[in-house]
Amino acid sequence: MNIGKAISAVMTYIHENNLHEAGNICRKILRNKPNNFDALYLLGVISYELKDFDRAMQNFRKALKVNPANAAAYYNLGLSLQEKKQFDEAIQCYQRSLQLDPALAEAYYNLGIAFQEQGRLDEALPCYQRVIQLKPDYADAHYNMGTVLREQGRQDEALSAYDRALYWSPDYISVRWARCMSQLPIIYPDTASIEVSRERYAQELRQLRDTITLRNAQEIENAVRAVGSQQPFLLACQGQNDRELQQLYGELVCKIMGSKYPQWAERPGMPALSSGEPIRVGIVSGYFCYHSIWKIPLRGWVENLDKNKFTLYGYYTGRIKDSVTETARQCCTRFVEYNYSFDELCNAIRGDNLHILIYTEIGMDPVTLRLAALRLAPVQCTALGHPETSGLPTIDYYLSSDLMEPPDAEEHYSEHLIRLPNLSFSYTPVDIQPLPLSRETFGLRPQSVLYLCSHSLFTHLPQYDELYPQIAREAGDCRFLFIEHRSGHITQQFHSRLKNVFQRFGMNADDYVVFLQRLNAARYIAVNLLSDVFLDTPGWSANNSTLEAVSCNLPAVTLPGPFMRQRHCYGILKMMGIMDTIVNATDEYIALAVRLGKDAEFRRHISEKTLANKHRLYHDRTCISALEDFIESVVTRKS
Repeated sequence: MNIGKAISAVMTYIHENNLHEAGNICRKILRNKPNNFDALYLLGVISYELKDFDRAMQNFRKALKVNPANAAAYYNLGLSLQEKKQFDEAIQCYQRSLQLDPALAEAYYNLGIAFQEQGRLDEALPCYQRVIQLKPDYADAHYNMGTVLREQGRQDEALSAYDRALYWSPDYISVRWARCMSQLPIIYPDTASIEVSRERYAQELRQLRDTITLRNAQEIENAVRAVGSQQPFLLACQGQNDRELQQLYGELVCKIMGSKYPQWAERPGMPALSSGEPIRVGIVSGYFCYHSIWKIPLRGWVENLDKNKFTLYGYYTGRIKDSVTETARQCCTRFVEYNYSFDELCNAIRGDNLHILIYTEIGMDPVTLRLAALRLAPVQCTALGHPETSGLPTIDYYLSSDLMEPPDAEEHYSEHLIRLPNLSFSYTPVDIQPLPLSRETFGLRPQSVLYLCSHSLFTHLPQYDELYPQIAREAGDCRFLFIEHRSGHITQQFHSRLKNVFQRFGMNADDYVVFLQRLNAARYIAVNLLSDVFLDTPGWSANNSTLEAVSCNLPAVTLPGPFMRQRHCYGILKMMGIMDTIVNATDEYIALAVRLGKDAEFRRHISEKTLANKHRLYHDRTCISALEDFIESVVTRKS
């Protein structure tokens, strides 16, 4: 056999996408020459193209034993590892390939992606910068750099990076999509910037709607790729009614997805239901794992729906697998993980002939959004896992909490609002096993009053910043405990905002404000146990954080707003019958926080009341019965 001609033939077949014949020739070469580098390497390439990543890794490793100084083999091994989510080893392979070939732009690019997947944004950014130095017209690198900069809160720089990507690739829909979503910053410098941001987002969204064309298969494919790549999650942080904007967004998403998948764009008929036959209920989530969505509302529904009346089908669109994943699997008659193509997942859901499909959250996970924009079941619902209307015309009902919703809540949703009783979910309390930690462990003074402000930094709106210096001025020796954002840039922006507002009151923020490093679950509970008062965020009320504070008997102060996402803590306190710490105005919020800080006896009274009443929050059956009644009524009504 002429090895050279055979290898040339393999490369021709790969180029023609005749992978089967290319693989046959490689295997024939290796029968005679088991250590032929080219055949091993190309067989790895073929396996990668066939999405057989385990076999691809085997072949690239064998090739590297023959030639350990080949940059391309290390690079392709890194790609295969990355597909398997083995990022640490992928990073090592990319770095080794770059030692051998410092001009390999693609290795820098994928090294940046691997760092980005791990949340190592400060390491990802120079990778993309290096790619651009080597290939200034590399539009994908400009796009990814923009995404990293956005996640770091560097909005203007992110927009500039997106503009450079569009300069090199004007029709790059994912970049235009990202540029639109990036009008919503993570931290607002002041109140006026909220309205400016909102108007810019609305303008860009309308421009997207009017300029995205779906004239051919390639344009449709490009638009589908953009859907969910970035989402308007931060719109909900502006404290306004988002129904109109979300409907505009939702209609665009559904139009794109329906163009790609017309076979799933129309509502299917309600399957016949014979007497005594269980109703088939599908539940889609990206968080069948240890996550706040699992705690609220997913776990309570999955574990408690009557398995004699309902057959549960779980569809997991996430990647993390842990003990929670196994618990969820045991609760479902069928549990489908997203280990294959989107088309196959849609086929699987439609093939299960469901009566109703529930999305516990829409707006956080890209695959969930794409599924929800189709009609995979005759009745489709979303829920308060993300406390915002989806805006999708494909979603019929929004399952929410009667205690948390205001009287005019129907005006906030594109879906038909269903007010399930109490909190709407059956909550299982956290298993508290206190760590032997003291205030000194976290650098906190023993005598200070500790106000826990642990909700994510992006939920703190600037119009409420003055609460903190006004409380501090009256309470005296106190500390406000915030949790650092995963990006130091975001933490710094929020810190600067607080410095400015404290300065206006003639005070030094650093005398009162503490940013704790990001905490694991056990250390977070320890901080709750060490704190004196939980301060709810008025702009976006804490749900899971309030429940965890209550589990530690912390008095919680809340100022409910006009939207459900501003009334989580209110609903929780109301269900416990603790109305003492619910206020109606900012001056009342300040006065109550000060009283709880200075009056130890009053603080102890509220803590004891919390201890005596928190059991009312747990393992609620009323909301489960109401959910079951809703499912039965809507299914039988449409049968």
